[in-house]
Amino acid sequence: MNWLNREIRFLIARLVTNFFAVLAVTLLLEEGIVFPERGTDAFWVASLSLAAVLAILNSYVRPVVEFVLKPIGCLLHLLTFGLSHFPISAVVFWIATLVVDDFVITGVGPALVGTVIVAIIGAFGSFVFGGRSSRT
Repeated sequence: MNWLNREIRFLIARLVTNFFAVLAVTLLLEEGIVFPERGTDAFWVASLSLAAVLAILNSYVRPVVEFVLKPIGCLLHLLTFGLSHFPISAVVFWIATLVVDDFVITGVGPALVGTVIVAIIGAFGSFVFGGRSSRT
């Protein structure tokens, strides 16, 4: 049961971090991502929904995709000096916006920039809240 408590805390930390990341994306990428009007109930529900979907996808689906693509990903990782991680994260971000109807990404560029914003805020959140293997 100890692992369950740790996993729940990890998901809640991811949810909080992703919520702030989604808010930052909506502030910084007004032209690249279509979202409901700020301050409305639809905006807050969509932001929280997108944060929850991102938390689940980044915690459970992305590691599986990276494992399956490991043979190709390792070579790409070496050739691109680690930048091959961003297209996978951008696809995960795009899939999350497909699940949440109120957010629409208008192109590849906004998806990549949104991914970078989420990654930066996610790294800060991991620093503050600790990662999956943090103390119990």
